[in-house]
Amino acid sequence: MSKRRATSLGDFIYGMFITLFFRVTSWLCSVPMWVTLILHFIIGLSIKWFWATLVIWLIAGILRYCMIVFGRWGAAAPEPKKENKNPYSKKDI
Repeated sequence: MSKRRATSLGDFIYGMFITLFFRVTSWLCSVPMWVTLILHFIIGLSIKWFWATLVIWLIAGILRYCMIVFGRWGAAAPEPKKENKNPYSKKDI
């Protein structure tokens, strides 16, 4: 069985797909989009409102995912070793 080679772009796109389409919060935030689509068919609201809410929903999801990715990158940086300057602490335990 061969292992899949990880690529950062592939992982980013896969994470975006998971974030936008399988998260409950993402579906709850898409309610205005579905309401405008229903109003388009019921009362004849312009379809431009649906496309506008769809674009806003996608941009909000992309920005939320980018914040998560950038936060994860910052947390992965190792801390540098510091010299123990306390004369009362034991160096070897």
